[in-house]
Amino acid sequence: MTKPSVSRRSFLVDSAAATAALSALPRSGRAEDAPTSEFRSRWDLVPDRVWPGAAFWSNPLQDWRIRGGRLECFRPATGRSLHLLTHDLANRSGTLRMSVQLGSIDGGPLAEASGSAGFEVGVRGPLGDYRNNLVHGSGFPAGLRTNGRLFLGDGPEAVSAPVDLNAEAVELRLAIDPEGNGFHLTLSALDPTDGRVLGSVERSGVPGASLVGNLALMSNFGPPRPAAQQANNANLPPAGTWWFADWTVSGSKVDAHDDRRFGPILFNQYTLHGGTMKMSVQMPPLGPEDEHSIRLLVDRDGSWTQVAEATIDPRSFLATFRVEGWDDQINIPYRISYVEKFTDGSGREDTFEGLIRRDPVEADVLTVADISCNAHYAFPNEACVASVAKLDPDLIVFTGDQFYESTGGFGVERNDVDIALLDLMRKWYQHGWTWRDVTRDRPSIAIPDDHDVYHGNLWGEGGKKAPGNTSEAESKGGYKQMAEFVNVVHAIETAHHPDSPAEPGLQGITGYYGPLTYGGIGFAILADRQYKSGPDGKVPPTTSGRADHVVDPDFDPETADRPGLELLGDPQLRFLEAWADDWQGVEMKAAISQTIFTAMATHHGQPDNRLIADYDTNAWPQTPRDEAVRALRRAFAFHLAGDQHLPAVVHYGIDEHRDAGVAFASPAVNNLYPRWFWPESPGENRPSGAPKELGDFRDSFDHPLTVLACANPKPDRRPGVGVLEAETDKSAGFGVVRFHKADRTITVECWPLLADPTEPGTQFPGWPVTVSQLDNGGARVAQADLPEVVVRGVDRPVVRVIDESINEPVYGIRLTGSRWRPFTFAEGVYTIRVVDPESGRSAEQRGVEARKGNDATIEITL
Repeated sequence: MTKPSVSRRSFLVDSAAATAALSALPRSGRAEDAPTSEFRSRWDLVPDRVWPGAAFWSNPLQDWRIRGGRLECFRPATGRSLHLLTHDLANRSGTLRMSVQLGSIDGGPLAEASGSAGFEVGVRGPLGDYRNNLVHGSGFPAGLRTNGRLFLGDGPEAVSAPVDLNAEAVELRLAIDPEGNGFHLTLSALDPTDGRVLGSVERSGVPGASLVGNLALMSNFGPPRPAAQQANNANLPPAGTWWFADWTVSGSKVDAHDDRRFGPILFNQYTLHGGTMKMSVQMPPLGPEDEHSIRLLVDRDGSWTQVAEATIDPRSFLATFRVEGWDDQINIPYRISYVEKFTDGSGREDTFEGLIRRDPVEADVLTVADISCNAHYAFPNEACVASVAKLDPDLIVFTGDQFYESTGGFGVERNDVDIALLDLMRKWYQHGWTWRDVTRDRPSIAIPDDHDVYHGNLWGEGGKKAPGNTSEAESKGGYKQMAEFVNVVHAIETAHHPDSPAEPGLQGITGYYGPLTYGGIGFAILADRQYKSGPDGKVPPTTSGRADHVVDPDFDPETADRPGLELLGDPQLRFLEAWADDWQGVEMKAAISQTIFTAMATHHGQPDNRLIADYDTNAWPQTPRDEAVRALRRAFAFHLAGDQHLPAVVHYGIDEHRDAGVAFASPAVNNLYPRWFWPESPGENRPSGAPKELGDFRDSFDHPLTVLACANPKPDRRPGVGVLEAETDKSAGFGVVRFHKADRTITVECWPLLADPTEPGTQFPGWPVTVSQLDNGGARVAQADLPEVVVRGVDRPVVRVIDESINEPVYGIRLTGSRWRPFTFAEGVYTIRVVDPESGRSAEQRGVEARKGNDATIEITL
């Protein structure tokens, strides 16, 4: 993948000629053009490729293509559809005239072909949104079957009539006209060579409710299923391969929405770190005759100036810009520009605009949205996106499971890498389409979790290959998908991250952990699945039938803490420790990872499914877990995560309760797999009147655990409720973490999916939760004090405490002033080192005694 690096000098060069050339290109088909209710496909002008164009959405992406100026569905399977994004049927009386030419890809008379094809009109999903209709909708079918019948509708009310299919192609025409309180439909088939009518069928009294929504072409009517199921199920309707051409739509019942075009520029993500701006731009699957370069322009004194150009990667369809010397002190509007080429030699510029925000280093508060686990039941999740936008986060972090294997239907592909990558793209596009109006104007982080690489659970073991594609193979460790597939997932989600120190692992699988400094907060981006050991064969056998689920009430967690097991892996742990000591430009610190470092949930999937222990949690393996938590404690780092589908704020313990950091597990946006925390006994040391779920506990791997807030899903599903209400019952929602730099506190806020965050009292019960930065260092349970340190010669220095008995750092922290009394977890002798990270100056005092009630003072001058 090309990642062009642009120096400050080249960034400042005015590319006036390139800008002028771009502005001169025709802009037909853009959102600002006047919409018309008449539509005609022009696939005859589109070069050969998978992507059908910005006006269409294909289900599934990998089964459709443009070839020789025609649209083809080349997979002989049922339920394949291509939706028109820019026009739909309105909820009013009026007419529709629609036509398309079609035939069998195999050629020959249609009477000798297999399957069915035609239209589906009024396609609507449970939410009524046109994007929800694309993947969750159904409509009124109108088409032909190669058994010689035209049909309108399905079920017992369907009507059909004979049609002469001895032609190699037909033109289908659908007419819808008002009739009383309903509509009259006529479907005709004509010979496209001479206009001869080959057959027709009519139906009266079709209710208007059936004719509101999306318009689509269908290849093989029937239930949409994964291709593997289609091939192995003789009971499904016969299916064939179909081509389509010259689709036209018009009528007074048709509304035009040119602003709904999706592409060629689909969405983008960016970060700003250390004066370098990195941006990834997601494109659709392009063909060899398409343009393969894309440009980045910025608004400079009222004119658009090109600052970078990138090549679109042929596997991920991603373009990545890397611009050094970015002026991070001002807001900079940007424009992404791509020229779509057509076979007649013409072109059309597509642009996508947004804002690179200034680095808010001087702001008192940095607000970070924590978003995770979206099964896209409520795609495009407009209510959630609108609520997050109201909160106007400075940074948005997607902490894993941006999509699931089930996203958009049709299952997954595991054998053919080319098909698998296209299957991946359609799921990823649903994530990007959901969030693109948030990510275009603010930096974002996305980290892949298990479902992003088609795993129920992932123990990556540094990139090794899993011994099979089954769920049982997962617990043996490694990746089930092809290495190339995994690397594309890592690219599309993380290519815009700051540069990573991670080296490729086994099979050449890439890493992505690394630092991000933004708004005066230092973030460590972690990969807590990629290097973790798999449990099968490394821990005592379970009796549950699964190597990762322990149901034995007599389970001894010490038996699972065996030598040689990994969590973060040694290189990533070394990075985390070095990051903990680096305070340049940083006031406070936080880690971002897939899941929290404790085993909190007691019940999984179903409210009666109690687990004694779950090896998928980051409470195991215990020894490397403690090493990771100590590294976070070393930086007083808060922890943002997702994965659990159980919204919670927890305080970690290593040797005792609350002697380490605080973490937030965000709610799932759309919850595929509920979990509950139902402890057998109420928590100790909980506030008076607090629910029994709060307080001090021991998790299932015997770590001290303090629960500060928890929002359990409802145990019983309400029958008949809508999609959004059902998700709310499962504690779906969103959260933000606010870092208050002046008083060094951290506030966690958490809302149910349908809550309006601007209204008071709408958060989950128990939120917001505010903790001190010192809580992340275990200050509440300190055992001894060092002398108060008074620093001369620098304001707001970093104070580091080093245990001389083992010559290892205990922690470091940036002060808000010039004096502070450090604490320790044990009496003894320590070194106090004072550092000015920005200048590099430092001074220290060795042999300093830590004891209870220490009221001494020392001065250190830089």
